Amino acid sequence: MVRLFICAWLLATTKNTLSTAYTARSKMADNNIKPSNRATQVESFKVMDVLRRANQLEAEGRTIYHCEVGQPESGAPKTVAQAAVTALTGDANQSRLGYTDAFGLVELREKIAEHYKEKYSLPADKEVGADRIVVTTGSSGGFLLAFTACFDAGDVIAVASSGYPCYRNIGGALGLELANVPINEEFKLTANELRKEVDERKASGKKRIRGVILSSPSNPTGAMLSVTELKDMCELCEKEGIRFLSDEIYHGISYDKEAATALSFSSTAIVINSFSKYYSMSGWRLGWMVLPPDLVDPINTLQQNMFINAPTISQTAAIQCWEPETIAELETHVAKYRKSREFILKQLDSISEIKSIAPADGGFYVYIDLGEELVCRGKGLGSTEMCRMLLEEKGVAFTPGTDFEDPAGNLGDRRFRISYAGGTTVVADAMDHFKDYWPSWVKRVKDAKN
Repeated sequence: MVRLFICAWLLATTKNTLSTAYTARSKMADNNIKPSNRATQVESFKVMDVLRRANQLEAEGRTIYHCEVGQPESGAPKTVAQAAVTALTGDANQSRLGYTDAFGLVELREKIAEHYKEKYSLPADKEVGADRIVVTTGSSGGFLLAFTACFDAGDVIAVASSGYPCYRNIGGALGLELANVPINEEFKLTANELRKEVDERKASGKKRIRGVILSSPSNPTGAMLSVTELKDMCELCEKEGIRFLSDEIYHGISYDKEAATALSFSSTAIVINSFSKYYSMSGWRLGWMVLPPDLVDPINTLQQNMFINAPTISQTAAIQCWEPETIAELETHVAKYRKSREFILKQLDSISEIKSIAPADGGFYVYIDLGEELVCRGKGLGSTEMCRMLLEEKGVAFTPGTDFEDPAGNLGDRRFRISYAGGTTVVADAMDHFKDYWPSWVKRVKDAKN
């Protein structure tokens, strides 16, 4: 009897709860209470959708080879992790970890300023002081601050037709208009491509471009601007009154190519960087920006209101990032990336049907174009379906190009990205499974076309 009573009570309670929830939703609908248009129009970050499905399969007991996200295999460097432990377990003054200045810990900002002086040999008139550096909540916090400080709703910003999706998504959420500028045959957006877009807009009477954001090394292509190309980009932007946002998040991870900073050539550019990639601190949510003088006060105000300050524990630990012991450890990571990169390129070279691969000069991605021969759009057989099947059948997680390509174009469902940040063993196993799967994909496409 007791059990029957409990079951009846639970059933009645659940029914009432569901009825209440339904009624509440109905009232919200009647009152036209709903998510904002801007929220519903923002595209998902598709690599995170892939990761979510991969994690679901992993929870079911499947072995998954994570080559979708750009997350380093290693955790934070030992010196950084130990600094965090010390901060958390030290005396009362150390363990308080309260608010910092909105721009971040002075000691950390001074370390960043010294980093630019030493790494890039900036001339005296281009040297950066700590007062122009703001520590942000990851590079994502930097994008939000930069877009909000530099542009108004309706302004046009240029992005590469193959680029990091959150540029488009954050810009769209803020009401910015996007000019997707086609990349060249080397998978780059250079001053030549931007100049063509600027001139075409002038000739047609379209809105002028107010800003441009691009990364070098690029996500997803790995392509890097040469020193001359970066200089030309900076000069064009200053000539045309375009604010250049230089995303240098993958600096430190390049292969036989020289990386330069926009600070060497521009007095108006914003440089955005992060501790997530080279410094292997992705979950610590810490980045920084180097600002031109005119943006110091506006971004200080925005930071105070939007974030107050970046996570204090992360800032405290990151002070150790430029210690010799830390750099030595981080360079071993780059050596692993180099090895994985070479392995992937060699494996892809052995697949005769794959003919178009981006340069992979830096970062930890290889970006592949299947071409029209290896997709059948009419039957839904593009890179999105290929990546889905590869994950479901072989447990290999790659990211389809729809995450990175101009939505108005048709290249997204032809291209896909392989991340080799997850370690040499993961990469080797993933490529073995991919090569095992590949013939069935080619056959399926051919059969569909026939």
